[in-house]
Amino acid sequence: MDPDSDLSAGKGGSPKASSGSRVSLACLPCRTRHVRCDAQKPRCARCIEEDKECSYAKSRRGGLDRAALAARRNQAALAAARNNGQLSPAGSIDGGFSGEAVMRRNETRSHSVSQLNNVLPSGLVPQQPAIDPSLYTPPDDSWSTSSVVLPSTDLQSVDITRDAFIDAYYNCFHRYHPCVLPRRFLERYLQDPIRQDELRPLVYVMRFIGSVYLSSNQPSLRPKCLELEELASSAIAQMPAKSSNLFMVQCHTIFSASVYWRGNTAKSRHHMDTAIQLALDVGMHRREFAVDHGEGDAVLEESWRRTWWQVYMIDAYYSAIKRNAGFATFSVEATTDLPCEEDEYEEGNIPHPKTLDDFNSREFSSEDTIFSSFAYLIGAVRGMASAMCRALSIPPNSSDPGGPSPRVLDSVDSIIEGWLLLLPESKRDIFSADGQVDELIFQAMMALHATTVGLHRPFSNCAFDALECISSCSTPPPAGTRSDNAEFRSVHTIKCIRAAEAQIGLLALPTKPCSHTPFVVCMLTTGTLSLLAACRYTLRGQKLAVARDQIRMSIGCHKAMANVWSQAGSNLHEVQAIAREVLGLPMGSGSSSSSINGHNSKQPRTPIHQIPPSPGPPSISGPDLDASCGADSLNSFSLDNMQTYWGMSSIQPDMSFPWWASNEQV
Repeated sequence: MDPDSDLSAGKGGSPKASSGSRVSLACLPCRTRHVRCDAQKPRCARCIEEDKECSYAKSRRGGLDRAALAARRNQAALAAARNNGQLSPAGSIDGGFSGEAVMRRNETRSHSVSQLNNVLPSGLVPQQPAIDPSLYTPPDDSWSTSSVVLPSTDLQSVDITRDAFIDAYYNCFHRYHPCVLPRRFLERYLQDPIRQDELRPLVYVMRFIGSVYLSSNQPSLRPKCLELEELASSAIAQMPAKSSNLFMVQCHTIFSASVYWRGNTAKSRHHMDTAIQLALDVGMHRREFAVDHGEGDAVLEESWRRTWWQVYMIDAYYSAIKRNAGFATFSVEATTDLPCEEDEYEEGNIPHPKTLDDFNSREFSSEDTIFSSFAYLIGAVRGMASAMCRALSIPPNSSDPGGPSPRVLDSVDSIIEGWLLLLPESKRDIFSADGQVDELIFQAMMALHATTVGLHRPFSNCAFDALECISSCSTPPPAGTRSDNAEFRSVHTIKCIRAAEAQIGLLALPTKPCSHTPFVVCMLTTGTLSLLAACRYTLRGQKLAVARDQIRMSIGCHKAMANVWSQAGSNLHEVQAIAREVLGLPMGSGSSSSSINGHNSKQPRTPIHQIPPSPGPPSISGPDLDASCGADSLNSFSLDNMQTYWGMSSIQPDMSFPWWASNEQV
């Protein structure tokens, strides 16, 4: 039976009068707690009584009742008859309006949107005043279906209508790195012959990235993916090195991220350096740039603001992987305004932008100003940069309590806690009303946990294994960071394990692991390696069993990412090899018994369950760790506790990405 159907109807189809009848759809808080809900909107009686946020999951029928769904299908049948029986365009649901038709119905909502009227065909008159913005971008698993219709046009064309590769780009990659124009606005610009040549390299790169996702599910498309990569590279190479084409900043930036996770770090670095230089040359980091080059189009102005901040963040991520605080954009005095919310960008309803100064002084504001998810992610990455500088300034052999190391770590922890405490309640719950995950807040939280692990692990009981030097996402700390003070180590161990467990909690969200930015791979690797060390040196009994389950989940996420991005596959093999070494497991049949990546393997270690608590770094005990890392810390994690969990009492965010990662040249 359809769970969204009205369960209160009797056999004759009329509603029951009994007071015990069930409502059609309970709100998310009541459903997760398995309690009765009256389903009143916008807030049910129970949520009002308990003063909780009240939201509803999106219906499987798109929010329509049976009568409305039947009417929608009838309209689709009539439209198909007028089109000589042709099917509705890709993206439509149940034969209803396509995503293109849905978007046209909103074209009068802003000045920017109204400009579409002179270039888009008429015939679909708006019948409803508002459309859920999520309809503009189909669900993130739409690209993984087994039957993808490839574009019938030449791949060298800039016509992106009904283009499966462009669909995949927007459905997948764009949600994590949203700087390119929303699709319908990009289509508008592509109808201008003058714009076509300057947008051509960007379109080719977007097609290539979309093909990466499609080919991961359909191996027959892999040759097409390679062809598109060559086409994108060729188009970029034909542009002058110091091009005045501003769209090339976007082009180089997203191409750099994609080829990095395809395993070509040298090519990635070249395109990132080019993007940075182009952005700085034209002054994209200055506040006035967006207006000066927006041509009176608020959406284009917003796209330029997002482009600068995307350049900054991806540059910071690369720096984190190299464990280098001195990345190029870190020292730039940026004054670019902050991006708006994602639905506002998609709809073209661009509000007056908030400034970076507003964000940096938000704690002193008398009003409860809420910034966009993108803005909070920017704040996290900027905080990460400060943490990198402070943490990397710690001199060797300075880990004694009272020395410079604890003082620096305390100052960095204050950055993290400050970001968290100022995060508004509406952003702490990263689920939208229809159950979608806010990917930008997710990205920030994963990065913050990874930062906490990286800060505290060198001073904890989660000792580094020598084989961790093979990881491209983590690197052992310099000598002299361990302290002989057991209490000092225990405090850092608790913080380290808490953050690693919180990452696993994020992965437990109901979404596909590959539905996140690939940069999550290195963030997760950092936490996973600390859990492996905790399994060997600190956790025993039920706590050990829980941690092993968490590690399995992490490895599963790595495998899902590896199916899309080849560099994630390399990271997966590194983590597996380190895990076998740390846990004393036999090497796999495909691994050399004498070496791994050139490092001699050691004799098999004593199995974990045979290691007494005393050897190695002292194991942790006491009520503090029992409360934070006990057997039920994540084993009992459920949607019932989601609101409490996302209250984030144990989450320590604000720095983005595993800056302690690798010295490998990106």
